[in-house]
Amino acid sequence: MNNPTERETIEAALAEIAEMSPQETDGEWLEKLAVRVAPLVRDWDIERAWLWDEWPFGEANLGSGYMRADVGIDAVAMRSDGKYIAIQCKSRMVDGDGRGNPISKDESDSFASASA
Repeated sequence: MNNPTERETIEAALAEIAEMSPQETDGEWLEKLAVRVAPLVRDWDIERAWLWDEWPFGEANLGSGYMRADVGIDAVAMRSDGKYIAIQCKSRMVDGDGRGNPISKDESDSFASASA
């Protein structure tokens, strides 16, 4: 079986977004999608990505206090320079014009605090 090309993977991701965005969901689908396509989006400059609870280097990079609990970080990615970045995904149900509820300041502050 042939692996899908980068273009096919991105097209499938866009189709999934189009299918899921009119629905109210918990967003886990978007987290998995982000991890799957992140290395393919050249502007993001990501070598590899993991879901937060699957990131294999948590304790090594964050110390013995590292916990896999839900701290608002949905994924971790490694950039081409070897630095890690935290990713939070927000799935918002959108209307026919593609608009959804904005991300609140509390959500942004919570993520900034957890990812620091």
